[in-house]
Amino acid sequence: MTIQLHMDSHEGTYTRKFDAKVEATFPGIVELDKTAFYPLGGGQPADNGKLFWEGGKTNVIDVRKKNRIRHFVDGELPDIGDTIEGHLDWTQRYSHMRMHTSQHLVSAVVKELYGSDTVGNQIGQDSSRIDFKPLSVDQKQINEIQDLANKYIEKDLKVSINEELRSNLENNPEIRSSMSSGLWKMLPASVKKLRVISIGNIDVCPCAGTHVESLKEIGGIEVTKKKNKGSQKTRLTYKLNNF
Repeated sequence: MTIQLHMDSHEGTYTRKFDAKVEATFPGIVELDKTAFYPLGGGQPADNGKLFWEGGKTNVIDVRKKNRIRHFVDGELPDIGDTIEGHLDWTQRYSHMRMHTSQHLVSAVVKELYGSDTVGNQIGQDSSRIDFKPLSVDQKQINEIQDLANKYIEKDLKVSINEELRSNLENNPEIRSSMSSGLWKMLPASVKKLRVISIGNIDVCPCAGTHVESLKEIGGIEVTKKKNKGSQKTRLTYKLNNF
């Protein structure tokens, strides 16, 4: 199984370059013993970047996880056993980190104000969206969501990465996420421990994505669009301001 460097610590999450061994190759695919590249999942796009080795290089254009992490490349392939140096597209990666943490923050704020669950999300580099249910809000309420999120950012709450037993999380009313609305059933029974992202004392959420170390890195949140999706579901789209 490929070691994912971002999973255990912020140090791994902020890794821009890393060394690894090539364990397998297939047409257009490289598998490594460890990686800093994030694979598509959880509403977050895959990282892009480059792989370098003695006498060669290639572009990483997609990353997927199916038991192992597969790096999809558009150029030549290294040999099995080669040492590679991976370079992430840091502008893209850091944008996704800021966006993903802000998604957790907005979801926590909507849960706090209106009790609504997050039932879907899509992280983007320039804007992101979150689906809530049940939720029906007007512009005044949207402003309240935006204002409270930005107040938490001003407090610069810290973001922590931990591992928790599933049994401690599954029936805990303090756990904010779409997991509380039935998605626990989608997790295989064999999954006993979960990676958890916490924001100060306002949010605890199971998540395998990449996140910033503190809220000040988000900068500011601006809700740009509201869309009624039917069945008491509302989609909020937002962007981030510079910090």
